[in-house]
Amino acid sequence: LQNMWTCLALISTIWLVSTDGFVVIPRGATSSCRPTHLAATEKTTLTDATDWNLRIVLRGVATEQGKKVDEIFRVKCNFLEEEGYEPPQGVIQQQVNPDSRLEITKSRWILSEDPDDRKDGLWVWGLFAEPLYPFMLLQLETNAIPLPNNSNNNDNDDHEEATPADAIKPLQLYAQINHKRDSEKGVILEASDLKVRQVETVAADVFGAAKVDVYEEVNIGTLSIQPVLPVGASN
Repeated sequence: LQNMWTCLALISTIWLVSTDGFVVIPRGATSSCRPTHLAATEKTTLTDATDWNLRIVLRGVATEQGKKVDEIFRVKCNFLEEEGYEPPQGVIQQQVNPDSRLEITKSRWILSEDPDDRKDGLWVWGLFAEPLYPFMLLQLETNAIPLPNNSNNNDNDDHEEATPADAIKPLQLYAQINHKRDSEKGVILEASDLKVRQVETVAADVFGAAKVDVYEEVNIGTLSIQPVLPVGASN
């Protein structure tokens, strides 16, 4: 009996690492560790429990020097829902990556009906087990994005003028994303177009005394969003 209690005491002090990437800690110990990826048995969510990969493809975006460039960026982030709101909404938290040139400075997402064809929204009033919002409306703002090979050219001789740095102008991006809830996989976010809003000031009356700003959405690329899954798992 004494040997049995000794074995139990030893087992209780061992840290076990599971195959899902979690650390099991002895009772009474604490840790700030979090899973490095989504476990194969877990559903994807719009919380910090799920990491998401954003692939942002930009086409013909303007730089500070007046050029047009194409760029592709990859960002890992979490969707954080703010409690107490209906429909569900929140912000994006970008994960730190020193190699990423794109920095999200401000964000907002909200689950929505079709913003161009709003019905009575009956599912909000409890007619379904879970609200059936078919869209996510996403807004992202970025800092200026430095272009690669952008530093002053040290190979220039003394008689040549160094090339000034260039960057993509700060962006305010909009996307309407198809949003689904799968009973086994959880949240599914489909690829969508990325747009910017261009403002044009026009006359509001025949005399031109009053002015009004008109917004036009222009497609400048695409956005794809995929959850970070364990190696060997499929979407």
